[in-house]
Amino acid sequence: MIRKAITDCFYTLIHENFKFNGAAELLDILASIISGFAVPLREEHVYFFKTVIIPLHKVQTCHLYHEQLLRCSMLFLSKDPSLAIPLVEGLLRYWPFANSAKEVMFLAELLEVLEVCDINKLEPLVPKLFKRLIKCIAGPHLQVADRAMCFFENDYFLSILKTYKMLTFPMLVPVISHIADTHWHKVLQESLNALKTCLLYTSDAADDLLCVDLGGRRIIKKKK
Repeated sequence: MIRKAITDCFYTLIHENFKFNGAAELLDILASIISGFAVPLREEHVYFFKTVIIPLHKVQTCHLYHEQLLRCSMLFLSKDPSLAIPLVEGLLRYWPFANSAKEVMFLAELLEVLEVCDINKLEPLVPKLFKRLIKCIAGPHLQVADRAMCFFENDYFLSILKTYKMLTFPMLVPVISHIADTHWHKVLQESLNALKTCLLYTSDAADDLLCVDLGGRRIIKKKK
């Protein structure tokens, strides 16, 4: 009964009202319920994840409850990691426009969710994923660009980059090469130039790419 009442509130928030002051509190309650779900998840729980948890990301006021929503999402993924793929697809589908603060939140969640994904099942989403990251890096907002650059400091993301190098490098190299020479912010330009050097160096041998020096935060390492 409690779950049904919460579900009805969220359906109203997603499809009708877009404003609901108690969403964060309801998600806190929901997190406690999700943590008690048995494994494997029942079909109705998977349906709830796909029809409520994922669409909640598209609500304009999502930033008011995003922390609690992320917790619920990750609890579901801890029960069933295969749900990471539809969540990534949902994040890319509901990506915010003209809202830099929300983009930063989405980027943080996207990176966290990607670490749960099965690399072998990501191929259909790789073009959309990297096109979105390129747009974020090449965009005018510094925080969004910097958060997107943090993906290249993540070992699991770099393994995705290497696994699908035939798809990712042709998209990345031209854009990174261009904005590395033209970006207006000095610190980010240094990071872009480091990434450009690494991408150009490894474009024909991407398996050597382990991690990237982005303004002194990480060190380029190559297999010996």
